[in-house]
Amino acid sequence: MNENAEQIEYWNGPAGGRWAREQDAIDRAFEPFTARLLERVDLRQGAHVLDVGCGCGATTLAAADAVGAAGSVVGVDVSVPMVARARERSAGRANVAYIRADAAVHVFPPSFDAAISRFGVMFFRRPLLGFARLGEALRPGAALGFVCWRAADENEWVRIPAGVLDPFVPADPVLAADEPGPFAFADASRVASILGGAGYTNVAIEPFDADVVLSIEGLPEAVRFVMATGPAARRLRDADDDTRARVGAALAERLRAYAGDCRVALRGAVWIVTAIRPRSARRSVDVRLS
Repeated sequence: MNENAEQIEYWNGPAGGRWAREQDAIDRAFEPFTARLLERVDLRQGAHVLDVGCGCGATTLAAADAVGAAGSVVGVDVSVPMVARARERSAGRANVAYIRADAAVHVFPPSFDAAISRFGVMFFRRPLLGFARLGEALRPGAALGFVCWRAADENEWVRIPAGVLDPFVPADPVLAADEPGPFAFADASRVASILGGAGYTNVAIEPFDADVVLSIEGLPEAVRFVMATGPAARRLRDADDDTRARVGAALAERLRAYAGDCRVALRGAVWIVTAIRPRSARRSVDVRLS
């Protein structure tokens, strides 16, 4: 059985379907982080790029624009509905392709000039193994760049809705720091240790904060978005209609202070991580680690 089976099941269930349906809103919410990531990786024209945890293809398409017609981007994700959405919106793009696979164990050809990920690498059951595998896909001297969440308490878009939900629904179990999940890489020193152990050099970890735009259509849409995506959606998955209605009313009241005209936004806090696959890296050095 695949060691990442739990995550594969999750992203092929209702969560994957929701994220595919909410693709436009999610892309808008995370756009500042996508832009900062591509700024830091600095993809050149003609480069061949691997997009890990590509989801519905926003980062794949942005990278394809950066590398131009002479380059190419391969997006990889475990989610059938999200990859289907990515393929749909990439129709006609000759320099874009997608693979439905688990990047932590999939064997890629060693042909990529860069690998990127927007919130897609925190779910590896064994991250040292996963990043070693990705290193094998990279040419010597290639860049790795990804964006991952800092601690939940530093993220308004998580902390504020969570506080509203607490009286109504149980909190999610607290995951151990090394468990797969959206905040698995909150500790920058852990990230640096993993990448160093997987054979990367020139590791740089930069804090970056930006607005997560919940809505550009007013407060009701912001409430709907919060309840449909992310940690709040997971906590509400078993809630009855009455509970959902009461949560929605409480969220609207709490988010009112963050609404201006039609825009509603809360702050997000991430790490922008970059590293290099050394020219003298030993192939498969960490793949056998348990």
